[in-house]
Amino acid sequence: MLELEKLNKTYPPTEGRSQGAQPEPALTDLSVEIQEGEFFTLLGPSGCGKTTTLQSIAGLEHPSTGRITMGGRTVFCSDSQTVVPSNKRKLGMVFQSYAIWPHMTVFENVAFPLVHGHGGCAKSEVRQKVMGALDRVGLHDFADRPAPYLSGGQQQRVALARSLVNEPSVMLLDEPLSNLDAKLRDSMRVELRDLVKSLGTTTIYVTHDQTEALSMSDRIALLNKGRLEQLGTPDEIYNTPRSAFAAEFVGRSNIMPGSIEDLSGDRCTVRLGFGVLTCPASRAATPGDRIGVMVRPHGIVVNPAEKDAANSFKGTIRQISFVGEFLDMQILVGNETLRVFVSSYTSHRIGEEVTVQLPVERCVVLQDQG
Repeated sequence: MLELEKLNKTYPPTEGRSQGAQPEPALTDLSVEIQEGEFFTLLGPSGCGKTTTLQSIAGLEHPSTGRITMGGRTVFCSDSQTVVPSNKRKLGMVFQSYAIWPHMTVFENVAFPLVHGHGGCAKSEVRQKVMGALDRVGLHDFADRPAPYLSGGQQQRVALARSLVNEPSVMLLDEPLSNLDAKLRDSMRVELRDLVKSLGTTTIYVTHDQTEALSMSDRIALLNKGRLEQLGTPDEIYNTPRSAFAAEFVGRSNIMPGSIEDLSGDRCTVRLGFGVLTCPASRAATPGDRIGVMVRPHGIVVNPAEKDAANSFKGTIRQISFVGEFLDMQILVGNETLRVFVSSYTSHRIGEEVTVQLPVERCVVLQDQG
């Protein structure tokens, strides 16, 4: 449906940098293929290139080099100097600010691209299309309401309806939930995903919020300094990160330095500061490699029922924080302090001696530890 091929984008050096400084890369050889009907998320910290990528797809920004194809049609190509204007790419876009006009009603806001957009729309079709779009977002009864009399969630739905009214082939969403309060954001995540999935519209979503990305996406492209760090499903990104950056940006992690001692089939043994750990083998690993082992805080078991369970070590609880849904504990194991989340219904105390188990299947070998 949508293919990005080796996109590169550089900006002139920012003001204040030394004379002769090299251009700043915003994107470096970015290539991804997005399937029809997919909810695809660009995730990463500020400055990682996700908004530049979205704007390049929209035609609001032009890559320095590369190619963008939509539905088999080239809309940008640096080699052939092809640039299809934004208004001819059949896109819908929702900005972070929503851009709702306060002097217009809900109906007038949604009708704007039909009435004033490129090519226009027959007057006889405007009302039918606008009311259809408002139906989809649950605002049919709000058509005549002035825009200033809408809640934040309702404004967001108006922006969605306006982007859907022209029946776009691709929806671009630039952090559309960031202006909502936490509780409304939680409910709108579900509503927004259900809406676009029910329409079968290919959706590209930009966010720095890992919870949004994990809960809404079919696949996630995690970007870091303009490069594709990892591409995969939410489960793959979270449970099997390929780098320390991916492990630390998406969720919370314990990353322990060590070296591979032995490889046997699909398992490897790793020498850590506090003992030897058995882990699933990494394809690229060889004995002697310096690596990191990642395990999530809620993946660690405290006082396992099986006394001789694999990867079990003695430790001492050094700190406990009650955060409602769980206890956030720091447990000293040898010379390593592990962060561990356990049920808030369990009873523990600082100074308590415990056994911690790092289950084999929850350990991930990271190759970028040097």
